[in-house]
Amino acid sequence: MRAFENNVIPAGCHLLGDSAYPCKRWLLTPYLHPLPGAQEAYNRAHKRTKCVVERGIGQLKRRFHVLHGEVRVSPQKTCKIILACAVLHNICKDRNIQLPEENYVVENPADDVEDGGGNEAAPAGVPNDGLRYRDYFVNLRFG
Repeated sequence: MRAFENNVIPAGCHLLGDSAYPCKRWLLTPYLHPLPGAQEAYNRAHKRTKCVVERGIGQLKRRFHVLHGEVRVSPQKTCKIILACAVLHNICKDRNIQLPEENYVVENPADDVEDGGGNEAAPAGVPNDGLRYRDYFVNLRFG
């Protein structure tokens, strides 16, 4: 998240979060009570996109059981493990290697934990506050 807060990630790139996360310029969350039109369209697109991401993460976890629980290595090494799993998963998809069965049991899986700021300067005319930025984004893309 520091990369977003420190403007290392290019403008226009976003993370999706659910309503438990604070809305930031770089972390887009759904509207709790969307108005008809652009806000409802945004919430539908947000949900569809989030489902695709969650489905992909689920496939990775089914194929590589190291990703089911806590990975007990440094964060840097964890990133390399996840990247290697993603690359190998894509190779498997290219070669039509099927995912393991859905009911395949992993011994002693750890509980899944979701990780859940932003002081960056906004470009001229773009709101810096997360909630106002989301409204700006929705009107720009869905209005």
